[in-house]
Amino acid sequence: MRTLLLALCGILAVAPGWAAGLHHDLTVTLDPAARRLEVEDRLRLPAGTHRLRLAPGLAVGEARLDGKPVAVRGNALPVTVPEGGGELRLRYAGTLPPLTPESRGGGGGAEGAYLPAGTGWIPTPESGAAEPPSWRLSVRVPAPFVAVATGRLVEETRDGAGYTAIFAEERSVEEPSLFAGAWQVTERMHNGLRLRTYFHPEQAPLADEYLDLSARTIDAQAVRIGAYPFAGFAILSAPLPVGLGFPGLTYIGRQVMPLPFIRAQSLPHEILHNWWGNGVRVGDSGIWPGNWSEGLTTFLADYAAAEARGEDAARAMRLDWLRDYAALPAERDSALTDFRAKVHDAAQIVGYGKAAMLFHMLRAEIGRDAFDAGIRRFWEEKRFQDAGWDDLRHAFEAASERDLKAFFEQWLTRVGAPTLELVQARADGDRVALTLRQGEPAYGLTVPVEVQTVAGTERHTIRLDGNEATVTIPAATAPRALAVDPGFGLFRRLAPGEAPPTLRDVTLDHAATTVIATADGPAAEAARTLAERLADGKPRIAAADRADPAGPLAVIGTAGEVDRLLARLGLPPLPDSLKGRGTARVWTARTPQGRPLLAVAADDAAALQALLRPLPHYGRQSWLVFEGARAVDRGVWPAGGSPLRVSFE
Repeated sequence: MRTLLLALCGILAVAPGWAAGLHHDLTVTLDPAARRLEVEDRLRLPAGTHRLRLAPGLAVGEARLDGKPVAVRGNALPVTVPEGGGELRLRYAGTLPPLTPESRGGGGGAEGAYLPAGTGWIPTPESGAAEPPSWRLSVRVPAPFVAVATGRLVEETRDGAGYTAIFAEERSVEEPSLFAGAWQVTERMHNGLRLRTYFHPEQAPLADEYLDLSARTIDAQAVRIGAYPFAGFAILSAPLPVGLGFPGLTYIGRQVMPLPFIRAQSLPHEILHNWWGNGVRVGDSGIWPGNWSEGLTTFLADYAAAEARGEDAARAMRLDWLRDYAALPAERDSALTDFRAKVHDAAQIVGYGKAAMLFHMLRAEIGRDAFDAGIRRFWEEKRFQDAGWDDLRHAFEAASERDLKAFFEQWLTRVGAPTLELVQARADGDRVALTLRQGEPAYGLTVPVEVQTVAGTERHTIRLDGNEATVTIPAATAPRALAVDPGFGLFRRLAPGEAPPTLRDVTLDHAATTVIATADGPAAEAARTLAERLADGKPRIAAADRADPAGPLAVIGTAGEVDRLLARLGLPPLPDSLKGRGTARVWTARTPQGRPLLAVAADDAAALQALLRPLPHYGRQSWLVFEGARAVDRGVWPAGGSPLRVSFE
């Protein structure tokens, strides 16, 4: 999430010429409700010519370099520092923009303040810096607000009028991010770490559970990777509908804080980003650019949690990633070296799912012990530095004593995924002879194969480096069946029958047409808004008489109108299993031409309106039943017969 935030805030790439040594000493007075920010910053600057910039809305009242006035040009401060460095003293102030869901650059309001790093709320070099600055920040907010910043909490005081705290970061991490809210603070010291929750009153009962989970996650990851890199960890309840990670804290929307998946998946993910993305920064060193941290964090947090629940849960997560990829139109696919941040669902499918599968395949290739040793080596060598995919490769090569360039190159630089075809398979006594084929271009694959015998399941691997391989597998007893990659351990394009339709088959496709199947009025307005929320881009809305059943199609409206339109177009109707259930039914199907269909049939305008927030989060489902805004039932249609399985009986 850190990388997403930096991308959205428009931080420019690091450029040479800004030498290490930048340090901020900030004294901040912040009134969130009045949206007023006042700052005094004493900057230690290295020698050279620098051009600093502040965000719009902030005005410099005083600027002095080593006591001498500096000319200010709007929000730009050109400064030439003599040999030996110098101190630039700035006083500036301004009114923050309102705090809204679109406040990517920060803002303030009655519910608090949000000033993320890199948005210009402190002076930032226009061309970037060679290393992030060190800093010390003293902040004062009026009651009832409490302030939090990234960095180490040095001291804090409360009085009847407000709250004051000092935070500091002496290492190269990133500029400070600053937050304020009317929070209740719960603290626990754990192995020398300060763990805190900053929660709104309605979330106070959740504090102990969040602190317990934070302590367990930090301990487990520290054993696997290395010591936790910050002085503590804080969970902040955000008025915004976000889930963002920062060095030493996470900022999570107050409305979703009680949901189980936040604790089970989102919180461990954000904690792990303190190693990957914050502790080791994403850089473009080496021959392969791209953001590796989201995939590694997904693998070591989300997928590790699934593995802890058992192989069925881990297999289900791998299949989810492959189904997501199956729904991705070819024109929206990209190489992992092009992934920078989750700016839309298509980017997430590649940058999170495909990248996590890369690490899953790498671990299978070199073994768990070598993989874990590579993780620890990467952390030890790159703490508080920029690192790229090439640095990861070198760490795993050293740990495994293998040349992994070809492995990384094919998964990082190619757009697309391999396809597998079971050309033939036959049992011959206690052996199985089979021929596997893959499409062009050929990948180097270690393909898992399972043989069902009278005595049980035998697991084997087949090396496939060219387009085709014919092998004979010995079995302990008479083979009954054979399956190629039944556990979905390879990143590949699913074979026909392995990928039933899901919502994402339509919502990801920019060529999809959406038809609003309801009369004009509140229901039509809600249906159009829902179409915009569902589409991963701008939806193509067409009139009912211009719907193209030969292409990907979404039909959204009230139940009777949806039924009539589907019948008129000769499209699959509402399944019997969903009839008469809930206030809204959502389902997917294949058209007679084999294209994906998504239908949303609600009882009325209110039922459509209730879907606006929840439905976009269920893209992996094939069907859902809603009661108001609550999904009371959901699922994925059963897969058809896989051509990668064969029975010998």
